[in-house]
Amino acid sequence: MKIKAVFGLIMGLQCGDSWAQQFSIPAEFVSEVKQAETTGVELFRVFANAKPITSPTELKAQSTAETAPIDRCDTPYRTVVLPPKKAQKSITVYIMGIPSLMAGIMGGRHFRVEVSPDGGSVLSVTPSTQTCLFTKPNAMPNGAKSVGALMTHILSVAPTEFQVFLSLYNKQPLYVGTKAGVWRIENGKVSYVSKPK
Repeated sequence: MKIKAVFGLIMGLQCGDSWAQQFSIPAEFVSEVKQAETTGVELFRVFANAKPITSPTELKAQSTAETAPIDRCDTPYRTVVLPPKKAQKSITVYIMGIPSLMAGIMGGRHFRVEVSPDGGSVLSVTPSTQTCLFTKPNAMPNGAKSVGALMTHILSVAPTEFQVFLSLYNKQPLYVGTKAGVWRIENGKVSYVSKPK
């Protein structure tokens, strides 16, 4: 049997504030990590502000993205259109799963949909994960506190904007295991905490 993904909560017993060692981000991942941080923070900012879209082109892009053939999980979703940048060749729309607080944390499946500059056609769809990933809130044993959530990620070697968003949205650190090692995401910043074995 192959394990596709692992997702859960990490508990610590009086471990202090910085229980994970930190290494320099490997040079080959620096650009990817910076992009994930920038886009993930912007995605969270636009999501949290929840201002109505007024641009006709962005409204059209939102509608186009919502009709894209994607395999949603059994939870409500919210569409977020990032404001286009100059010389951008597409409009980026995110379709983010938003479960109830009682359902816990949803690690995936969320989607990035690239829409044509006129808002009329889907250019590409990128899922955050291959499967739906949920972790339910657990009762903590006496003396324990949640120090974050943990998930494995096989679609890229470094965390993506989806994981940066999830850490901000859920207000806790998120540890992401990839084939490049283990990464810690907190307050919109990604750090490298464990090299691959």
